[in-house]
Amino acid sequence: MIGQNIISHVFDNNIRNLFNSKNSEGHKYHRFDLIKEFLRREDFNGFTSEDLFIMQFIKKGWGQDIATLSNMAESLVNLSIKNPNDDQYESLINEVVKRAIHPKVNPYKKDICKVNNFGKYGYFLEHLNIVLGSYQRVAGDQYLDLNERVSKHLLKNSMSYSNYHADLLPNVNMKWSADQAAIIYSLWLFDQNNSSNMSQEISDKWLSYMNRHCKHKGTGLFQTEVLGTRKYSRQPRGCSMAYLIHYMERFQPEEAQKQWRLFKKHMMTHVMGNTGFREYLKHYKGRWTPDSGPIIKGVGIAATGLALNAASTVGDIKTYKKLNKGMEMVYNIIRKGNVIPGVNMVTKIGTDLLSSSIWLNAESKIKWY
Repeated sequence: MIGQNIISHVFDNNIRNLFNSKNSEGHKYHRFDLIKEFLRREDFNGFTSEDLFIMQFIKKGWGQDIATLSNMAESLVNLSIKNPNDDQYESLINEVVKRAIHPKVNPYKKDICKVNNFGKYGYFLEHLNIVLGSYQRVAGDQYLDLNERVSKHLLKNSMSYSNYHADLLPNVNMKWSADQAAIIYSLWLFDQNNSSNMSQEISDKWLSYMNRHCKHKGTGLFQTEVLGTRKYSRQPRGCSMAYLIHYMERFQPEEAQKQWRLFKKHMMTHVMGNTGFREYLKHYKGRWTPDSGPIIKGVGIAATGLALNAASTVGDIKTYKKLNKGMEMVYNIIRKGNVIPGVNMVTKIGTDLLSSSIWLNAESKIKWY
C-alpha cells in the first residue's frame, strides 16, 4: 500500500504537466533493446530485483519470472515474422528457453528434462509451454520432446477435473480461469506447430463449463476463480479478463471477441482524458494484490497493461491506440520517478522486464499462422 501511495503522489503531481506533452518515439521498438540486453547476459542465475519490480517485495517473484519469459518469447516470434531475414531472433529465443528451464526459474530446482512427474505446477508449465511452442515456431524441434511431454501432462491434468481447470500450484486451493486459457493456448500452439489435435476437446469442454457455471450475472463476464475460495472468486477482475482474452482469442476467437466487448462495456474507464481498465467493477470494493499491481483512481496498472496486449490480439486498433497513448504518458511519469531516491523502487513497475515484455508483445503483434 505504501508503494501505491507513492505512485499516486507521483501521478497526481505530474499528470497535468505531461498530459499535453508529445511522446518521443525513439526506436520503433525501444523495449526490445532492454530485453535483448537481458538475454545477452552470460551470467544468468535467476531474476533479480533489478529485473522485476515484484522482487523488491516478494523474493520468489510471484511467478512473474516465467510470465516475463513467456511474453518475451511471443514478442520475439512477432519480430522474427516481421523480419524474416534477421537471424538474431533464433538465438535470442533460445536464450529465453535456457532461462525458462534454468533451476533458478523452474520449480523443480534441477534439470527439467530429468523430471519424471511435472506435478501440480500448472502456472509455471503454461508459460514454459508457450515458450517452447514459440521456440518451435521460430527455431525448430530442439525442445519438441519436452514440449510434447508438458502438453500431454497439462491436458491430462485439465481433463481430470469436472471443471476442466488444471492445478496451478501444489497446496494452493485456487484456479484462475485466465490461467486455464493460457494452458489451452499452449496446447493450441503445439497443435499449430505439429499438425496435431490436442487442444480441441479441452477447449470446447472448458468453454462450455465457463458459459454454464462461471459467468458473472450482472455483466456476462467470466469469473476470475472457479473454486470459490477467494472473496473475489465470482467477480471479474481486470487483470484476469485481459489475460484470458489475449490467450483465448487464438483457440476460441468468437467467444474472445464477445468477452472483449463486455470487458470494454463494464470495465473500461477514462481518467483525466486517458483510457484505462478497472481492476474491479465500479461498485465492488476490491483490494490491491500482487496480481493487480497498484490501483489508481480505480484503474488497475496490470489490467490496463494486459488490456493493451489483449486489444492488439483481438485487433481492436482504436482501443489499442487510446490505451497506448495513456500508457506512454504514465510511462514518462514513471521514468521521472526512476531518478528519485525512494520512489524509483516503486516506479520500476512500469519499466521492468515484465511490463516491457508485455508491451513489446502488444506493439509488435502479428498473426503467426
